[in-house]
Amino acid sequence: MVLPWEVWLMATKTKLDPRTKLALGIMGLVAVLITRGRVQLLIEFLLLTGGLLMGGMIRQWVRSLRLLLPMTALVFIIALLTFDLNTGVELSLRLINLLTVSFVFFQTISPDELGGSLTKMGIPYEFSFILTTSLRYVPLIARRIRAIVEAQRSRGIDLRPRVKNIPRFLALLMPLLVQSFILSEQLAMAMEARGFTRKGRTHRKQYHISILEYGLMIMCLALLAGFAVWGRG
Repeated sequence: MVLPWEVWLMATKTKLDPRTKLALGIMGLVAVLITRGRVQLLIEFLLLTGGLLMGGMIRQWVRSLRLLLPMTALVFIIALLTFDLNTGVELSLRLINLLTVSFVFFQTISPDELGGSLTKMGIPYEFSFILTTSLRYVPLIARRIRAIVEAQRSRGIDLRPRVKNIPRFLALLMPLLVQSFILSEQLAMAMEARGFTRKGRTHRKQYHISILEYGLMIMCLALLAGFAVWGRG
């Protein structure tokens, strides 16, 4: 049986409307959430990995595992201590599948497209602006953190993630806090200079959903409903 997120994964490389990608991404997350059983979750994980391999995103996904695996390990340990081994394995597989689907979604849609699609759907522009700005600032803050760590290391301050280095993390947090305030002030000045609160805002790019995209969403929704019925036995 073809799962909804499999269709979405095959469609991510095409030039779809951002709203279509958003709808398919949500269906993919729902498909993972309603999946029951460790074997089914493991099959989903293998199929997702194969889709990443065919989509040419496997290298970026492997790099992102440095953040995914510690989080998954923490969930597994907590579930193991609270419930049992089977529950820990199931929750870990479900979490890594959800994170993988989210990874593919954010790899195939830019912050501008996501903000434009939300605005087109009637979401207030202020909310979509906050969301897209946050997505843009995540890699920027990550680069600033790396620069601060390298600068402090050149001064003899070890900021590697070790228990003995915890008292030294203030040498990372204080410069990062100062730079965050500077970035926020620069952003506020840029927003004011460009008339952020002015009414009658227009958009550089207009989005349109084609008939084929409507058909794709309806097909994926039908597959999702069929998968939910099949999962219930």
